[in-house]
Amino acid sequence: MESLQHRSASLVELLKQRSEIQPDKTAFVFLEEGEREGGSFTYSELDKRARSIAAVIQSKGLKGERALLIYESGLEYLDSFFGCMYAGVISVPLHPPGKNKSLTRISAIAKDSDAKVILSTKEISDEL
Repeated sequence: MESLQHRSASLVELLKQRSEIQPDKTAFVFLEEGEREGGSFTYSELDKRARSIAAVIQSKGLKGERALLIYESGLEYLDSFFGCMYAGVISVPLHPPGKNKSLTRISAIAKDSDAKVILSTKEISDEL
């Protein structure tokens, strides 16, 4: 078995290597409430999902820009985070506001960061 390089240049390079060398090995497991498994990604799955998100971001010409990542804790955040890295976009992670709460915080962070795009789930987008 081929060994992994220990000195990858970045997280993106490490994920690319792992998806080639260990595609079916579990990369991440999300534990709901810190206890029960709520889903997982293999290296190959995460790489494919991240590349798909990166392709959409790249098609918008956003390389070097900032993106707000508004997600609950979970795997959806993770593939978007890696997607941003693959696309050369700086991610600005935010937790969504609770129900009936002001969007002032998100608006202020969007303005301060000069974010050009928001990545989120349909459910959160509908709430916002």
